[in-house]
Amino acid sequence: MGLAFTHLPDVGSTNDWLLARADTLPDGHWVIADRQTAGRGRRGRAWSDGSGNFMGSVLIRSEGAVQQYSFVAALAVVEALAEVTACSAFTLKWPNDILLNGTKCAGILLERQGPALVIGIGINLAQHPDGTERPATSLAAAGLPVPQPLAVLDILAARFAHWRHIWEFEGFAPIRTAWLARAHGLGQRIVARLGAETPEGLFDGLAEDGALLLRLDDGSVRAVHAGEVFAI
Repeated sequence: MGLAFTHLPDVGSTNDWLLARADTLPDGHWVIADRQTAGRGRRGRAWSDGSGNFMGSVLIRSEGAVQQYSFVAALAVVEALAEVTACSAFTLKWPNDILLNGTKCAGILLERQGPALVIGIGINLAQHPDGTERPATSLAAAGLPVPQPLAVLDILAARFAHWRHIWEFEGFAPIRTAWLARAHGLGQRIVARLGAETPEGLFDGLAEDGALLLRLDDGSVRAVHAGEVFAI
């Protein structure tokens, strides 16, 4: 059975497009766009229209701790990129970034509307934005092969289906193990940005629910459920 997807020449946001059709489209439907005019990242950040990049979303109907789909999607992205580039320099940064040689090259955004969950994925294939708070890169900038977005979708969707199946039938534990095996900066010093708080400590792993474990300087461990973390 072929992959169910919609290919758009341009769109405001692939997430918005799916959310507007969440009542009629089937579970597992993907949308990919050549250009986005109103793309966004976490915390409402603007996302470049990214001509030549991968800009896509998938519609999910699921129950339980659906926020863990960010880890499912991240594993799918990092494996798809490793396959299309034959490069092993991709790692995962909590909660939902993919790094290439330590620099962000892809991001994931989950949005919920009733029973529908939409997972947006942006991958810098041909270009990357300048002037961002934290540096970004692309496959092209790193001198790697630059696949067509549709070729990425074919592999990405298959890897996502694989990890989704594991999450649904085996739970989060194997997802957690696989994610940690690809984690960036595990055991290293980080700072967490949690609103007005900026605690520092060591990246001590993931809790059983996916929270980041931050080992503080007094030896205690704090579970971080939402926020951003950066290497020091």
